[in-house]
Amino acid sequence: MMKRIEEKVETVYHILSHVYQESPWTKEQIKTDLESPNVDYFFVYDKQKIIGFLSLQQLVGELEITNIAVLPDYQGKGFGAQLLQRVTSSNQTLFLEVRESNLAAQALYKKVNFSIVGKRKNYYKNPVEGALLMKREGRNDR
Repeated sequence: MMKRIEEKVETVYHILSHVYQESPWTKEQIKTDLESPNVDYFFVYDKQKIIGFLSLQQLVGELEITNIAVLPDYQGKGFGAQLLQRVTSSNQTLFLEVRESNLAAQALYKKVNFSIVGKRKNYYKNPVEGALLMKREGRNDR
């Protein structure tokens, strides 16, 4: 079990490092997240290789997508949409934050019925940038 967690930590860190040039999360943060009973990870594969993931934190009556990342060589090929498909079938309300400059991700989220509900100034680092808060209503909230 420990080896499996360590392998996932390395894989998630590798993906984050390639997507963001420098991982916004440390290996210790990733390990804590993977071990949390309130966080679920979904992985997408090309053959036997993990090429992307989505992390989902369970809050009271809501779910927050805390990260979604796909290796750069696989972006724009539907893998991010596959990951989102796995969590948007839920009846629960979903939230996420996205960089204001990340128009491709925003377009993907809007395709699966997320809408912008707020902004957070200077939310991200490297570079400092604001975040858009996006929400997808659960079926029970409509």
